[in-house]
Amino acid sequence: MTDFMLLRPLWLLALLPLIALAWYFRKNDQAKGWHTVLSPEIAQFLLAQHQPTTKSKHFFIPLVCIWVLTTISLSGPSFSYTERPVASISQAKIMVLDMSLSIRATDLKPNRLAQLRFKSTDIINGIKEGEIGLVAYAGDAFVISPLTTDTSTLLNLLPNLSPEIMPVKGSKPEAGIHQAIELLTNAGYQQGQILLVTDGINSDQANSINALLADTDYSLSILGIGTAQGAPIKTINGQLLKNNQGKIVVPQLNARLLKDTAQSNSGQVQVITHGSQQLKDLFNHPLSFKNNQKTELTTEQRNDDGIWLLPLIALLAAFSFRKELFFSFFFMFLLQPESSYAAETSVWNNSNENGALLYQDKQYQQAADTFSDEKWQASALYEAGKYQQAIDLWANDPSSDSYYNQGNALMQLGNIDEATKAYEQALKLDPKNNDAKGNLALAKQIKQQQKQQQGDKGKDSQDQQDSQSQQDSQSQQDSQSQQDSQSQQDSQSQQDSQSQQDSQSQQDRQKKKEDKNE
Repeated sequence: MTDFMLLRPLWLLALLPLIALAWYFRKNDQAKGWHTVLSPEIAQFLLAQHQPTTKSKHFFIPLVCIWVLTTISLSGPSFSYTERPVASISQAKIMVLDMSLSIRATDLKPNRLAQLRFKSTDIINGIKEGEIGLVAYAGDAFVISPLTTDTSTLLNLLPNLSPEIMPVKGSKPEAGIHQAIELLTNAGYQQGQILLVTDGINSDQANSINALLADTDYSLSILGIGTAQGAPIKTINGQLLKNNQGKIVVPQLNARLLKDTAQSNSGQVQVITHGSQQLKDLFNHPLSFKNNQKTELTTEQRNDDGIWLLPLIALLAAFSFRKELFFSFFFMFLLQPESSYAAETSVWNNSNENGALLYQDKQYQQAADTFSDEKWQASALYEAGKYQQAIDLWANDPSSDSYYNQGNALMQLGNIDEATKAYEQALKLDPKNNDAKGNLALAKQIKQQQKQQQGDKGKDSQDQQDSQSQQDSQSQQDSQSQQDSQSQQDSQSQQDSQSQQDSQSQQDRQKKKEDKNE
């Protein structure tokens, strides 16, 4: 390609000082002209500071030439492109999780869903490098988390995943694989690893998965959750799931089909039949390329052809100044490359190209400082954990993708209400944004769970207050009963004393009467 452009056009402003320099030399030339008019005696006093000389003229012309050539070289003239590698392509991983209703089968204790969460947590904790993304599927597939190096994000999302939050019921693992391929492709990865965590697939689904992966260099490993005998599906309300004929559904896992599918796509397989089973390292295995060659992700970058002016500038300076050869070293010093953040960046690249190299090298904060494009800068800040700064930049772009990204950042900050509004705005601008639709459902489910937990806490507090009130009432009744009993005893004692006195008085009168008769 032969189109021309300047990579750093602002350097052309360095030509402006030449105007002042030209004025200075022209003033000297005008002063020189008065020597031909005035007598030597008068000129000696009036023009002493402007002695005629040709040295300034000989100095000015080469200085202007060197100045102009140096400025043009620094402005970065470019006539061609070069393909350069921009990313390491062997570290991308995608987990595809089965969220169909059958994952609530109880052949594993407490159920398949709980074991899926446990095993997925162990797998994510075992990932030490590279980017990983998360996809969930039922009747359709949704991106739960885009590719990221922050595994804590995925670990926070796992406990909230369940079949009930999926917008479309059913089981389409091929949709999950298709979504995973799109994630890897859009991120620029030509090779990668996909891990399907499922409780089973049928032969038609296996054929569809094989067709999707046939012309790619993405491997597929499978982690099966369940047993060949199966068990009934216990729904969240405690009832057993039945089909249209009223029969209880018992999903069974076909381990042979899972193994054949994984082997056809250069992957491994493991079936979990009990909770204490040791987990294999399904992700960190060597990639086997189906096309028998390793391709490299490249991009077209403009060449900085200003470097070819350096020999001309050096020669011109050397022959023009003679004794003033130090000027040559001065201009050569100006053209030295600038210091960079990493070995891969270069002064010959523009800011976005250097930012992309830093981003791929996982230096997200430096990439954010380097990018001039706000969208890329926001993505780098998100990966660096600067979620609020990323939100502020995305807010300048009123697009569906921007609101979706804002929602993800707000979820990271724990602001579920604002994240819900952002996802809703993204769907309003683009109703076909399935990623926003899936994350909106997830946000609403998390909010519902928070309300339920708060309600449970309030109920426990009320029960505690009622119990305390009941105890106080019982204590008061016991005290009153005790007082009544004491009063009754006192009354009885008083009556007994009175009776005793009456009896004694009667005896005294009787005795007195007898004495009188005698």
